[in-house]
Amino acid sequence: MFKSIVCAIGRGPRARMEKLIEASHQMLAPNGNLYLVHAVEGLPSSSVRSPDGWAVGVIADTENRLTELLHEAGQQAFIRVRAGNPSDVIVSVAKDVGADLVVIGAHRDDVLEHIFGSVVDHVIQRAPCSVLVLRPGT
Repeated sequence: MFKSIVCAIGRGPRARMEKLIEASHQMLAPNGNLYLVHAVEGLPSSSVRSPDGWAVGVIADTENRLTELLHEAGQQAFIRVRAGNPSDVIVSVAKDVGADLVVIGAHRDDVLEHIFGSVVDHVIQRAPCSVLVLRPGT
C-alpha cells in the first residue's frame, strides 16, 4: 500500500480515466492521499508563467471535469492541473507531494513516440518514486 499516489490523467476515453483512478485507489493506504494530475498543453509560454483569463478558464474547466469524474465515481482525491509539458508536470507534482507511486496509462505506439520518446518513458526515467504503467486494455 502507498501513502501518496500521483495518478496521471491524460486525454483519452473516460473509461480509461476511471480505470486509472480505480487502480490508484486499490493501492492507496488507508488515510493515504491520491493526487489526480493533468497537464494542459498548448498554452502560449507567457500563459504558463502568468496565465491570462483564457488560460485560467481552461485550467478551471479541466479541474471541474476531474471533480465531476471523481464525484460520479464516488472517489476522493486532490486535483492538480498545471500548464506545461505532461512529463514535466507529472514529475514536478510527484516531487512536490512526496509521492510513493505514479500511476500512468500507456498509449498505443506511435511513430513520433519512437523518435522523441513518450510521456511514459520520460516519467519512468525522471520520477522520484516507482511508476506503475497501465497498458491499453487493462
